Amino acid sequence: MIDVLALGGVGEYGRNCFLLEDKLTNTRIMLDCGVRNGNPEVYPPITEEIAQSIQAVFISHVHNDHIGALPMLAAKGFTGDIWMTEASLKQMPAIMANWQNKSGFESIDLLKFRSFDKKTRGKRIHITKDLAITWGYSGHMLGSVWYIIYLREHAIFYSGDIALASPLLVTDTPNRYHYDVALIDSGNSAQTMPYEKSITNILAEMENPKEKYLIPITISGKACDLLFLLFQALPDRQFMIDRTLYQHLYDYLENIDNIQTERISELKALLQSDRLEICSGTRKPGIYLLRSKPNGFHEINTSLYKSEQSPFYKSHPDKKDVQTLIRTIDAKRFIFFHSKQKDLETILHVIHPKNDVTGGLVR
Repeated sequence: MIDVLALGGVGEYGRNCFLLEDKLTNTRIMLDCGVRNGNPEVYPPITEEIAQSIQAVFISHVHNDHIGALPMLAAKGFTGDIWMTEASLKQMPAIMANWQNKSGFESIDLLKFRSFDKKTRGKRIHITKDLAITWGYSGHMLGSVWYIIYLREHAIFYSGDIALASPLLVTDTPNRYHYDVALIDSGNSAQTMPYEKSITNILAEMENPKEKYLIPITISGKACDLLFLLFQALPDRQFMIDRTLYQHLYDYLENIDNIQTERISELKALLQSDRLEICSGTRKPGIYLLRSKPNGFHEINTSLYKSEQSPFYKSHPDKKDVQTLIRTIDAKRFIFFHSKQKDLETILHVIHPKNDVTGGLVR
């Protein structure tokens, strides 16, 4: 029997960290190792015993709520490999430079990162005699993946953060399998908001071509989606973006296996268009996608859902998406993560009662 312990991420938004253990083979691995964002950040309860007993960590993607506790893991004695995709690994130098500026992160040089060869996508990779994994793209951001973990005759599915219909990124369909446990992202499970409806709502907030509109962003798949969709929907508008977002979009083109084939030429055209500029402090009319929040703009909050008319753009599965995932993933047990407790209770009412759902140890 495989033990799955949620060290964070269940009943809360962030701090995603899961411990998998097979006592029979003495195998212990971790799926993601994140913090709950805030000031201060909240870390998972990782002890020295846990850190020093783990053979490997498998990272779904490089957002802080999935990797931010890695320096602490190293400080507590973890010496194993940290696995991720090539696209994720290429993003780590900038992240580690930010870690260098944080006090108490002196152990980051001890972290050992390894990446999967792109040719192994969708194939079973043997990590040890008792442990194998399969990975596929999850559509949440550049390099993000889901995992299937094989331990002896047992199989665990981990969705990571997943998007079922990104306009740019590929979302691979997981192998048909009878899983013992499935860990499913349910981050927007309290709402149902199709992408088409979301863009319609956002466009309704941008009717004045003489206005300066601001969409606050992080460097993420969501930011790239919004730029791509709005750029196509508003052919008469200028777009101003952060230099880091501009470079991130070029990173997309260096990882075209992660991009929908039919979108590659459209993305290249966007980056070469004179309607797209790197923001240099100008305040002319247009649409601004920035990490900062300067004054003097009409701000549109795409992260807040108030009603069906909200300019909300989901970055995690909504209620309908979760139902689709449950139908797709055949599992004895489900663990839903990335949901606050009140949102988690919403989705529990729509799943089949035979599936046990817990927030901690599954046996």
